[in-house]
Amino acid sequence: MRPRFIVVVLIACLLLPWAGAQENASARNTDTVITRVQQQPGSKARPIQTQVPSESRDVEGDPQPRRTNPEETIAVDVWSSTASPPATTNEAERVQLSADFAASALTAAFRMQSTERKIENSIRKGFPLGEFWIKTDLEGIDDSLRLAALSVTNDADRQALQQLENQNSRLQVWTDWLMDANRKMQLGDYYMSASALDNDTRFQSGVACTKFLVSMLASRRLADDNSCL
Repeated sequence: MRPRFIVVVLIACLLLPWAGAQENASARNTDTVITRVQQQPGSKARPIQTQVPSESRDVEGDPQPRRTNPEETIAVDVWSSTASPPATTNEAERVQLSADFAASALTAAFRMQSTERKIENSIRKGFPLGEFWIKTDLEGIDDSLRLAALSVTNDADRQALQQLENQNSRLQVWTDWLMDANRKMQLGDYYMSASALDNDTRFQSGVACTKFLVSMLASRRLADDNSCL
């Protein structure tokens, strides 16, 4: 009986320190992650409880812990499905004439208009057609176009300059024909009836084109007109 009692006492002495150590370890580990898994016969293991302190919930691979600031605001820009992206090229810039070019080009256009009016007034009033002043006017138009070409700074200026040069070429062709017909005394119909000049489609189209070019250059916006085709 005594030996068995001695064995029980020894076992109790061994278990008491171990139980105390387990209790202290449980108290120290209250802030750690505890995962208990119960294994049922014939069933898979499943986690029963997982506790993670809020300050240690970091994203995997992030060396610094993420802390939530209640005053922080997250802004997210979302494109509307109906909104179109901003245009890469401004339409106004493609048709806008530079100020320097418009001023120089207007001088050439005004000279064309002045030459056309002087020719028209001479014929309608029965004055002799002066070839000298016509050639002088045409040379002045050429000089104005050269100055306008020096002021070109963009594509709109270049296109407007091309329109002016085309109109100048048409005016020269018509005045060459007019002076040649005058030498051959073939302008009788123009001096006898105003309808002859009114029915001259090349002259009337040229007058309309020059008027359009003056208006276009004054507005500084590139445009097209059927009279200049």
